[in-house]
Amino acid sequence: MALHHPELPGCVLLVHWWVQVNKEGGVKVSVELLPKVPHSALRLFQSSPVAGAAEAFHSLQRILGVEGALEAVVTAITKAHDQ
Repeated sequence: MALHHPELPGCVLLVHWWVQVNKEGGVKVSVELLPKVPHSALRLFQSSPVAGAAEAFHSLQRILGVEGALEAVVTAITKAHDQ
């Protein structure tokens, strides 16, 4: 899944989600957030929240779950852009 911000052309948050089921019925779910930001767009972010987005997502995922972590990262990036 790819998330695009209408005011940040070329900036994309790719959510790579996969599920692996073994023969015994064990399920392993993995979710990764892969930010794609053109070099020119990095000037828009004073504190560069995009650079640490993937790491923040993994930390928040343990606390908030997948949906909450994704919402928190998107909100942080949007607020940084609006400032």
